[in-house]
Amino acid sequence: MATNKKSSRRATQSKVTSSRTKRSTAKSRTPAKKKTGAKRASAPSSGARSKEKRTVVPPSLTTAARRKLLKPKDQFVEVVEKTARALRARREMKVPNVTAAKLESLTAKAVRAAKREAIMREQFEKKIRPLSDGRLLAEDAAYRALLDVYAAVKLYTRSSPAIGEEFAFLTEHLTFSRERPEPAPAPAPEPTPQP
Repeated sequence: MATNKKSSRRATQSKVTSSRTKRSTAKSRTPAKKKTGAKRASAPSSGARSKEKRTVVPPSLTTAARRKLLKPKDQFVEVVEKTARALRARREMKVPNVTAAKLESLTAKAVRAAKREAIMREQFEKKIRPLSDGRLLAEDAAYRALLDVYAAVKLYTRSSPAIGEEFAFLTEHLTFSRERPEPAPAPAPEPTPQP
């Protein structure tokens, strides 16, 4: 009887411990949920992102293609406005594929592109200015050092002409020579008539 009680106690203890281990392993498998009052913001869908900014970038032009493009004269926007008003006044005048509204629309598109270009150019110049200044300072320092070497070459050439020959390329590069045009050949004397 005593052995039966002991075995039943062991069986219930093993059941309790096994149920505890099952609960702990189940908890470790599933991540714990945070209990916060704030709702989680959902990320915008890809469709919403694409609608936010749709900047159309035209393809890059080759040099030959750029040469073929027409460049409008100054104040062409005012001329376009006057032309559109004149087209509206003269309804009998028909231009294939061009209306006053289309002309104004194309011009407005060109003006917007010019404004975008101006803004981008200004931003680019702000970024490039320090780099450009750095390049100018570095070139100045390098050229001053080169001129110091040239001055030393001129000094040492007095005592050793071989140094002058070795640095002849530097002398040629830094000497500002004005090319004089070759004199025209003298005209041949006319033969004197014989009596």
